[in-house]
Amino acid sequence: MWFNIKKIIISFIVICLLFNTNVFKIDLIDGKSNNFQIFEHYQNLPKPPTSWISPFRHIIGSNDEGSHDRNDSYHQEWWYYIAFFNLEDSELKNWSMMVSFNQMGITDMLFCVIFDEEKNSYGGVINELKGTMNASNTNVDVKFLNSIIKGKYPEWDIYAEYIIPNKVNVAVNVTYKTKSLPMWLFMNMGHNRSKSRIGHYCIIESDVNGTVKINDTTYKVHGLGYHEHSWINVKQHNSTKQFSLPQKNIKDDIPEWQLLLDVWDWGSIFLDNGWNIFIAKICQQSKISKVLPGSLWITPDGENVTECRYFKLEYLETKETTIPTIEIPIKIHIKAMFFNVFIRYPLEGLVRLDLYIEVKNLREFTWDGLDFSAGVWEAPCKVYGTLKWGRNCIQLNGCAMLELTRAAKTDNN
Repeated sequence: MWFNIKKIIISFIVICLLFNTNVFKIDLIDGKSNNFQIFEHYQNLPKPPTSWISPFRHIIGSNDEGSHDRNDSYHQEWWYYIAFFNLEDSELKNWSMMVSFNQMGITDMLFCVIFDEEKNSYGGVINELKGTMNASNTNVDVKFLNSIIKGKYPEWDIYAEYIIPNKVNVAVNVTYKTKSLPMWLFMNMGHNRSKSRIGHYCIIESDVNGTVKINDTTYKVHGLGYHEHSWINVKQHNSTKQFSLPQKNIKDDIPEWQLLLDVWDWGSIFLDNGWNIFIAKICQQSKISKVLPGSLWITPDGENVTECRYFKLEYLETKETTIPTIEIPIKIHIKAMFFNVFIRYPLEGLVRLDLYIEVKNLREFTWDGLDFSAGVWEAPCKVYGTLKWGRNCIQLNGCAMLELTRAAKTDNN
């Protein structure tokens, strides 16, 4: 009997798939399917079927927002903010920014960078010894030299500066007011504990308003932003070897711990139709990435989420970096089928994403460890593609901030 029930269920799913998604036969006219209702304008857009998201993944507490430094651990933690000044009243229309306060084990770092519409950027990164950055255990209260973030969900005030006397003077003074719920990457790992060992949550969209100063000129800016807070504590069994993490070699001479913790592709996407997409995939250049889940979210309103764990992320074009063994992608193709959503709503049809990300501007930040080199590449991008389900086809266009982190073993022989 159970065998017959399984056959009926499988037959029903196949029929729904064939009926709703036209997977096996799509007639194209001028590159578009005549089996889809094409939506190129933003009024009355249909919304895709959503995933079930645990309410616990939308909750952050004051201790989640604060510092999670532990004395017995190699500690990494960052408070990261990006924004596109794409609203009409912005004096730097379509420029973008990245500000990040990072505690990176041995050093503390501040990133403060402004990107223009061309291929120019202003600002940079400041490195200081561990302990220069001070962060409270509750809410966001982080200070690094003269730069500071203060606030708590749903609002934060940010002042960050990068100054080289007589050469560069960049200062960001903005307020973030959230327009979306928090979202933990896989699950709520912080549990509102200041001593939790790992956590990563995102605020996928905020209203960003304030000023940017470049040299002697101050500009009013207004746009949309993204914020994330992430931390990890790798326990050290011998306190006398606080910074001697295991360096077991794997393929391509990448340190194992760096591969598992620091090597990933990440992107925050702002679509012209008001929707947002988040994409993250670790170990992308390794074969292990094929069996590891990633994170892909689509949300039309910052609350309802269509989520996919396994998707294809293909590099169509790459670029060499200043680290000889590392290349990074400058054009990416993402294809995803949301099977978990289809199982939940089979009559809606299979949701399919076909998306391209192309780098427009690029900034490289690299540093050397004892026996490895590492880098972060930050890149404003353009985005285009489609989202299809049932007889719906949504044309996607917008902008993205792409972040790539890489590490490579240094040959000291």
